[in-house]
Amino acid sequence: MFKKILCPTDGSDHAYKALDIAIDLAKNYNAELVLLHVPSRSENIGGLRRFAEIEGLTPRVNKEIDRLRTMDYRVSVATDSAFQDSGVSPQLLVEIGRHIIAGAKGRARRKGLENVEALLEIGDPADRILKCVDSEKIDCVIMGSRGLNDLKGLFLGSVSHKVANRAPCTCITVK
Repeated sequence: MFKKILCPTDGSDHAYKALDIAIDLAKNYNAELVLLHVPSRSENIGGLRRFAEIEGLTPRVNKEIDRLRTMDYRVSVATDSAFQDSGVSPQLLVEIGRHIIAGAKGRARRKGLENVEALLEIGDPADRILKCVDSEKIDCVIMGSRGLNDLKGLFLGSVSHKVANRAPCTCITVK
């Protein structure tokens, strides 16, 4: 039924639940699992700090957060338009993203899934997920209903909602 399953992940509890379901489906259908992380330009600083504590990344992340708190303005990053008006440096978001994606790939491998591809994309999460669906010829997207940046999703619409409404394939949203 499924040949290629996409599981976008941001390291949240909902994303881990979605990952476990994606791993099980991929194993059952002998499908390839594609993992995707897209660092968000508007990451919630409190969420980053909690994630860093859980994952043992606290010193590096806390240093960046302390730097941000001493500023009276948000930094505009000119090197990549995906990070415009972001207070958090692109380097930190990419570093955290690499950690998230490596952890997800490791989890899949520990559960016996060998056919796993891991991607880290820069840009709008919903847009990058949808582009990945097209470019990778994805049959099914399995993702968490809420990520690390819950508050933004309440006001602007969640990434999972946008993907579910625009993707041409089966989408499973996990709570």
